[in-house]
Amino acid sequence: MKCIYCNSEAELTSSDIITYAITGAKLTKSFVCKTHNALTNDNYEKKFVADLDFFRNHLGLTTRDGKLIQYKADISVDGTEMHNVKISNRESLFAPKGVVAGADNEGKKILMAPMEKLEKISKGKASTVDISDVTLHKTISSDSFLGFYAVHSIAKMAYEWYCYVNDIEEFQEENREIVDYILGKNENNPVDILIDGNYYAAIDQLSELGTNALFQYDDIDGYQYVVFDFWKTISYRVRICKSLKKIACDTKALFFELYLYHIDGSKSTTAFGAYSLNNNKKPAFYTVQPQNITVGLWREFVKRIEKIMSTMILSIHTLKREIDVLSSKLKKYDEGKIDMARLLGFEENNIVTVIEIINQLYVNKDKYDASKSFNANLPIILNLNSDTITRTQEDKTTFLMHIMEMDRNKELSDYIRNGIGAFYDIYDQEMDLTK
Repeated sequence: MKCIYCNSEAELTSSDIITYAITGAKLTKSFVCKTHNALTNDNYEKKFVADLDFFRNHLGLTTRDGKLIQYKADISVDGTEMHNVKISNRESLFAPKGVVAGADNEGKKILMAPMEKLEKISKGKASTVDISDVTLHKTISSDSFLGFYAVHSIAKMAYEWYCYVNDIEEFQEENREIVDYILGKNENNPVDILIDGNYYAAIDQLSELGTNALFQYDDIDGYQYVVFDFWKTISYRVRICKSLKKIACDTKALFFELYLYHIDGSKSTTAFGAYSLNNNKKPAFYTVQPQNITVGLWREFVKRIEKIMSTMILSIHTLKREIDVLSSKLKKYDEGKIDMARLLGFEENNIVTVIEIINQLYVNKDKYDASKSFNANLPIILNLNSDTITRTQEDKTTFLMHIMEMDRNKELSDYIRNGIGAFYDIYDQEMDLTK
């Protein structure tokens, strides 16, 4: 085996083919030398990943050692604006271990923490604010998805994935153009953006939020491409090399094998196709270069990206992680070590949603078909049309009122524990089913 960038056989290292920070499904291979692994990571991927920290956090991704991902955002607290505040969840704002630091509109430093902590620092200059009135602001920048670091990182991942699925274990001259682009030796951008509405309608039926879906195909323009559908938000088409196949100009249908790398760590494959309704000679998909994305097109992509903030991805593995944490916190709640606010992570969306889900599993446990998978049962139990759940702020507020009433009536612990028990029974059944 040799390096797929330079054919070196020395110091081959394990490369994250899909950057570890954007997927739960790890995909690695030792076919990149130490020099070029460091080059792509230091020059592109670190900045690309850092720009996505907010979305990675909301998707439930973590650091390599399992810690919550921190991100920077602007917040409004009781009329006070704080910029570039580093947070990881609502608890990090409402009950920080240290202080929450930010800057005002003039760039002056602002600290926020419980008054007993601030008094030691501020020497009597601290003022109180109503932390029940907190609003978080985060701007979705097109540069995070279409800029220099993003496009180069996508090109790198697409090329390495292409080598991986085709068992290419050395640099080949036909891949010179994309390799030189990745290594910064030319500026001939091989990455463009799919803007084909029919394509997105098809891929949305096959993928799910947070999943990275990839496929390769030969186009009638004579090139071989990899399409990288990123988190079910934006699809990039990456030109890899000249195609060895001759695709007839009158070809009406193309079929693809789609590889899906899911947020919960699982992987799957499926197939789909594209059929041309246009008799004119044209490539398989409509695309545009990243720098030519119009304001109108970007707004459409923003709508897709915003779903990350309002949608929870449902799988038995993601729920298991959330429920393990909830179970541990429930024990502390029962022992009087934490109150309801801390149990709920100060109304963290995922925690509130998980409690609602497991209650429905408990209430409808007689409807659960143990011969079918969790994902097959869940849409029926929760009355969903997919494996994601979306709740409005009004839905959340109504459910929180119900939770607070149960807390006052000393009924909340049993309510949650019944749901946890129902889930763990289902989890054990699922593990037996998949053996």
